[in-house]
Amino acid sequence: MRRFDASKFLFFTASIIIILGFTFVSGLYLGGHKSPLYMAVLDVKHQIEESFATLFGELPTLTKTSPHQFLQPAKYEGEGVTINHPDNDNHEFIFMTGFFDGGNEIRLIKRDGSFVNRWPIRFSEIYEDDSHMLQPPATDWNIDIHGAVALPDGSVVFNMVHAGLVKLDRNGNVVWKLYKDTHHSVEIAEDGGFWVCSTRYYDADSASPLPPFETPCREDTALRVSGDGKLLQEISIPKLFLDNGLETILTANGCSFDLDAWLDDEIVHLNKVAELSRDSAKNFPLFEPHDLAISIRGYNLLAVFSPSTKKIKWWKIGPWRRQHDPEFSPDGSIVLFNNNIYRDVFGRPPHASESRPDIPRVTNIMACNPVTDQCKVLYGGVKGQEFLSVIRGKVELTARNGLLITEYEGGRVFETDAEGRIVWEYINRYDENRVTEITGARIYPAEYFSETDWGAEG
Repeated sequence: MRRFDASKFLFFTASIIIILGFTFVSGLYLGGHKSPLYMAVLDVKHQIEESFATLFGELPTLTKTSPHQFLQPAKYEGEGVTINHPDNDNHEFIFMTGFFDGGNEIRLIKRDGSFVNRWPIRFSEIYEDDSHMLQPPATDWNIDIHGAVALPDGSVVFNMVHAGLVKLDRNGNVVWKLYKDTHHSVEIAEDGGFWVCSTRYYDADSASPLPPFETPCREDTALRVSGDGKLLQEISIPKLFLDNGLETILTANGCSFDLDAWLDDEIVHLNKVAELSRDSAKNFPLFEPHDLAISIRGYNLLAVFSPSTKKIKWWKIGPWRRQHDPEFSPDGSIVLFNNNIYRDVFGRPPHASESRPDIPRVTNIMACNPVTDQCKVLYGGVKGQEFLSVIRGKVELTARNGLLITEYEGGRVFETDAEGRIVWEYINRYDENRVTEITGARIYPAEYFSETDWGAEG
């Protein structure tokens, strides 16, 4: 047995104490002076902590034991269709996208909750090659559907977030797919095809296409896609603002724009492209048919521009906050989903998107008249109408002057009548205490579809 050497033990102990003491004192000095080295080390520390928290939070998803990233605490009672007013038009179908029964799915249901058709969506079966993606999903549970429409022949077109635009036939077979970083919304263009949100990414080695913004950066674009999945037009939203003399909006973000400045690589956060129809255009004297309304979340900004001339005809910041889903209303106003809250109400990973029950339910639906600049709340903000989506959320105008609202984090879709009363509701229950998220919903009259023999299974 080796003999214990006290002198060596004391030497190593003293060395460790000196090193720890020096590190501690240096930390105090650098921290007190907030030196660049201290801030860099602190940033790395936070990134490591958040990475570990995210990893452990994602383990249930990666192992497919629990759809962690789709789950939210339940805010409402019931499951499935919980309200169905007797006066509802039972010849209408509800079209929903979300996480249902263990996977991403598009559903077409009757008002009583029975199935008309369903399209299970599995990324791994649609995209055999994911090399076009900046961050391919680890599993089919690490991606979702955001933005979808149904077509009269029973086919569906939808975004797999950051993977691409996809068309499936009524039986779920892939008709075509567009390999672009698409997200948030898909809307049918009046003269055929679709308007879609997308993003182009420039890495750090690329020259900046949008000074004063430096690379790496993300450039959100509006895509016009043909009915057969071909890219017809791509409009850069940051360039649109720069070319219209509105650079000061994009740089009004508190950044110093010096060489050491840190910028979010997402210049704008585009979350909707909506087209003005010929029928509605007569009620919008500032605009023309086919002009586009866009929503830019981070600037609390709505704008309307011409996709042919690239001229911005109207823009407004607030009174909405972090809004989504503007739509042209036939009455001459723009209706939008006003999230009305910031993400700081969320916790840190792994709870960075968890809408806790104690967060105030302040979301509402607003309307703004571009001519008078007058804005009003259509739903929400009063007792009995409380709801909340910190992120995402959608609204659709109904044929009966009501609203169809997707409360994303509530796992809830509900319809109101012209008086603001809830006449239909669906809760996407997961278990006793949780729901799974719903990313969108629309109403389609049964006669919209030429397809009648769906053959869906419940």
